[in-house]
Amino acid sequence: MLNTETFGQGPNLCLLHGWAAQNAHWREWAEHYLAPHFTVTLIELPGFGKSEPLTLSSAPKALEAAWIEAIQAVLPEKTHLLGWSLGGLLAQKMALQHPQQIDKLICLASTPRFTQNDQWQHGISPKLMADFMSAITQETLKTLNTFWKLQLQGSENARQHIKQLFTLLKTCKLPTLTGLKQGLILLKEMDLRKDLSNISQPTLWLLGENDPLIPANFIQEMVLKNSTIPPEQSNTRVVILPKAGHMPFRSHPEATANPIIEFLQS
Repeated sequence: MLNTETFGQGPNLCLLHGWAAQNAHWREWAEHYLAPHFTVTLIELPGFGKSEPLTLSSAPKALEAAWIEAIQAVLPEKTHLLGWSLGGLLAQKMALQHPQQIDKLICLASTPRFTQNDQWQHGISPKLMADFMSAITQETLKTLNTFWKLQLQGSENARQHIKQLFTLLKTCKLPTLTGLKQGLILLKEMDLRKDLSNISQPTLWLLGENDPLIPANFIQEMVLKNSTIPPEQSNTRVVILPKAGHMPFRSHPEATANPIIEFLQS
């Protein structure tokens, strides 16, 4: 069973964090900005924070199914779902597979596919992904430190926010190697581009203007193109946060929370 934390009052809102993260990364933000409006449940993915890793084969489809099953098991019967980065990819899959359970969907600094291929040049290169996979095994902490810094690059006052993040990380449990490896496999293999038009829930894509991992303008163009509903009637919204990177809830907490609250209450 995945570790969860619940607080606040109002309609259910569940949060799925990104790769190499845990509830502590956004607990304070969620408590301050979201809990006054929603019953917030933070969910730690397998092998991260206090959630135990899943012991199973590294076959991508088996991993994907097992992670989705583990997430579904801790969700309320009806909830809004917010996923950040890898969590956003998993949230899209949850919305597709369990449409009756997910009311509205929010993809924060996320994409339908993270890794480039011959038809998709708008993500992380396969070489960089392979290098990460190798480095995470040999130099886990050094690789994590590099990744954590990368997430705040491009954001306003990046140095200050990186310093604050690393102060927080000193109080956090390191992710398990199993969780890190499984998460990288999912980031490399999951591809929901063809499924975008099948997401029935109202969806908010919330993207950082200067995110080094997610091409905000291209994602905006792509998700709106994939909507089968005319723009004036579409239930898909895209908000690009100026001067924000891959972790906008830390660099721009209020600017990140406001469109989420407005979207969920509309």
